[in-house]
This record gives sequence, C-alpha cells and structure tokens, in this order.
Amino acid sequence: MNTTNGIVLVTGGNRGIGCEICRQLALKGYTVIMGSRNYRKGIAAASSMEGTVIVKKLDVRRNRDVNELANWVAKEYGKLDVLINNAGVGATIASRLPRFLRPFLPLARKVKPMVVKAGLPLGNATVSTVSLPGVKSIMDTNFYGPWLMIQAFISLLEKSGQGHIINVSSGMGEWVSLNGEYPGYRLSKVSLNALTVMFSRELSEKGIRVNAICPGWVRTDMGGAEAPLTVGQGADTAVWLAEEKEGATGRFFRGRREINW
Repeated sequence: MNTTNGIVLVTGGNRGIGCEICRQLALKGYTVIMGSRNYRKGIAAASSMEGTVIVKKLDVRRNRDVNELANWVAKEYGKLDVLINNAGVGATIASRLPRFLRPFLPLARKVKPMVVKAGLPLGNATVSTVSLPGVKSIMDTNFYGPWLMIQAFISLLEKSGQGHIINVSSGMGEWVSLNGEYPGYRLSKVSLNALTVMFSRELSEKGIRVNAICPGWVRTDMGGAEAPLTVGQGADTAVWLAEEKEGATGRFFRGRREINW
C-alpha cells in the first residue's frame, strides 16, 4: 500500500463532508481509513474513489468498534498520522418526524425559510423545552465519540512523530454565537471545542497537535439544499490542516483562517 504521505483515519467517512475529505486525501496520496457506521454504505462510497481507501466498520459510540479499529491500525501500520473526528449528527427535522411523515420532508424544507422568517421554529425545540434524552443522544456521537476515539489512538498518534487530531466542529459552537436554538447540537459542539483545547494542552508534550475546524454551512443531508457551500468547499479546511506537518495547536479554523472560540 502507498503510505508515502501518511495514514489518515476519518470517522463518518461514507457520506457528506467526511466522504469528500476521504476522496481528496486519497487523491493526494494518503492512505485513508474510512470509518463508516454502515459498512456496505462505506464500500459503496469508496468504490468510486481513486487512491488507497480502506473501509472499516466504525460506530464511534461503541467501545468495541473503536478498540478493534485501534488494534487493527496498530497491527497493520504501527502508527496513525492524522485522526479526523468527522462523524456527527444534527438536530434535523427528519429525526423528529414519525416514519410515515418522512416522505413529506422535501416539502417541509421548501417552506422552512418562510417559517423561519415569520419567527416560527420548525422542528426545533429550544433550551427550555428540548427533550434531554435527545440531547444525550446527540452528545454520544458528537462529543463522547471523539473523546473515545482520541483516547484510543493517542499512542498511535504519538508514534507518528507528527500526530494531528482534527475535530470537525461548527460555528454553532462558537461561544459568542450561543443562544437557545438547537441546544443539543450547540452544546455538543461547544463541548467538542473545549475538549480540543484540553487535549491540545495535554498532548503537546507528546508531539500531537489538536485543532478544530468549522466547515461552514454545506449542502449535505444535514446542511440542507439552501446551504451556500459545496461539499468540496466544506472539506477544504480539514484537508488543508491535515497536510500541515507543523503548525499551531489548540486553534479553531474556518476557511483556512483562525477564528475565535
């Protein structure tokens, strides 16, 4: 296998921004490990990619999946150069609709701008009314999942000599933009940002950098059709940062520029 440029592991790599990150890095000569909760969907996504893309079943919420993958990477490569914690879920309309109403989701998306303009929330509980089990479910994937991944791969990242962890966060997790809308998602991302800073300070002595990126508002299943950015544009900062062999740690980036927490 071609491992000239390094070994990169991308969680949630079978669709959206994660899939595009895998595609771009594979084209650049990296060996890409695509973590996919659904193995068959991962294989389908990787089948059209050029370069070396290895699909591994991975649910970041499951200790067994995470530990099995860490053991496999250790045996196969003995190190990991870049870990991109991309897997995530959002507070989508579809997640709260009964199954028999989901065929009407496209119509709901069309009327959403009008509803928002009128000041009426569509499928969005506020911090005062949100279901806490729903918040916990989001946190399991968006916050505890990356935490579990980082703990499992620290030793392999240290063996790289230039290990780098990139957490895919969101502008909705910026401290200055916090409000009561989409509380579960916002909380998961502001918590991920805090985790980024904490790990950056603890792992610097091991030679491991830890940064976060905001991809922007991207046209994916999560972002919706109205988003202004393509998946290629959304993946750009993560790919750029993955290629940086030296640089800052404990920072937050969007559009290849540092932004405030």
